Amino acid sequence: MKSSLNTFLNAFTYPDRTCYPVASQNLKDFYNLVNVYLDAVLFPRAVKDPQVMAQEGWHYELDKEDDPLSRKGVVYNEMKGVYSQPDNIMGKIELESLFPDNTYGVDSGGDPKVIPSLTYEQFKAFHEENYHPSNARVYFYGDDPVVERLNLLDSYLSEFEERKVDTKVGWQPLFSEPKKIQGSFPSTSEAGKYMASVNWVVHDKPLSSEDKLATSMLSHLLMGTSASALRKALTDSGLGEQVLGGGFDDTLQQTVFSVGLKGLKSEADSEKVEKLVFDTLSKLAEEGFPEKAVAASINTIEFRLREFNTGGYPKGLMLMLGALSEWIYGGDPVNGIRFEQDLAALKERLSKKKPV
Repeated sequence: MKSSLNTFLNAFTYPDRTCYPVASQNLKDFYNLVNVYLDAVLFPRAVKDPQVMAQEGWHYELDKEDDPLSRKGVVYNEMKGVYSQPDNIMGKIELESLFPDNTYGVDSGGDPKVIPSLTYEQFKAFHEENYHPSNARVYFYGDDPVVERLNLLDSYLSEFEERKVDTKVGWQPLFSEPKKIQGSFPSTSEAGKYMASVNWVVHDKPLSSEDKLATSMLSHLLMGTSASALRKALTDSGLGEQVLGGGFDDTLQQTVFSVGLKGLKSEADSEKVEKLVFDTLSKLAEEGFPEKAVAASINTIEFRLREFNTGGYPKGLMLMLGALSEWIYGGDPVNGIRFEQDLAALKERLSKKKPV
C-alpha cells in the first residue's frame, strides 16, 4: 500500500470484535482500498493455506540439527512481548478475575502459553463461524455515491448466503462478595516491584445513554485530572510511584472501574491501597463533590463532545467507533454518537440538585 493516498489503514482487535477500517480522501484510491480489504477479510488465504496460519500464528523452527525445537510466529512473538510488560500482565489478571464466565476473561490477542495448542482446524472453524458477513457491520462515511457503495458491497456479499449467527456476549453476573487475586510479573529490580488495583464490573444490564454520560462525568471527577479526588488521594499517599488504571472504561458491553498504584515498596502496601480507595470513595459518596468541581467537569465533558477533536484520526473513523459501542450489542448505532438530549437532561438534574 506504499503507493496509496490513504489517510488511515489498520485493523483493531477487541475482546468482542475486530475492526478493519480504511480511509482516503481520493475516491478512486478509497474504492481500491475497500476492494482490497473486502477481499482480504471475506476471502482470506489463511483459511485455505495452513502455511499462512503457521507463519502468522505459530510453528516450530530448527536452526541446527542438534538444537532443540523452538516456537516462532508473528502473533506468538508479538504476544510474548506483550506479556513481558507488567502493566499488560496486570490488565490480563484484572479481566480474568472480573469476567470468569464470558469472553472478556480470555485474551483476544492470545496467551503465549496457549497459542501453541491452536490447531489449523480450530482456527479455520472459528473464522468460518464468526467472520461471516451475517455477523458483520458495514460502515461508510463520506459523500461518495451511495449506489456505487452498494454495488461494490454486492459484488462481494452476493457470494454468501445469509445465516443465523449468535455471537452475543453473555452478561457477567455481579459478585456477591469481594475476591482477591494474586499474580506475578518479571522484574529486574528489587525495589518498587509490587502493584495493586481495585476493580469492579459496574452493571449487569444495559445502561441508558444518559447513565453512560453521567459515568463519563463521574470518571472525570474521580480520575480526570491531577486534582481529581481519587487520583489526588492515591498520588498524595506516597504508597506507590504511579497511579494505575484510569477509572471507568466503557469500551466493552459492561463498564469496568479500575484504579490502583504501581511501584509499591511491599506486598503489604496493597492492603493500604485498597483501604485508601474504599475510604476515599465512601467519603465522596457521603459528602459529594464540590459544586465548582462538578461544574468544571460537566463543562469539560461538554467541550470535548462539541469539539470532537479526533487528533490525527479521521473523523469518520471516530464516529464509527462511537456507533459500534451500541451497534454490536443490539442497540441503535446513532445512540453511540448523539449527546444533546442526554447532556441537557444531565445539566437540568444537576441544576435542580437531583441525584445523578
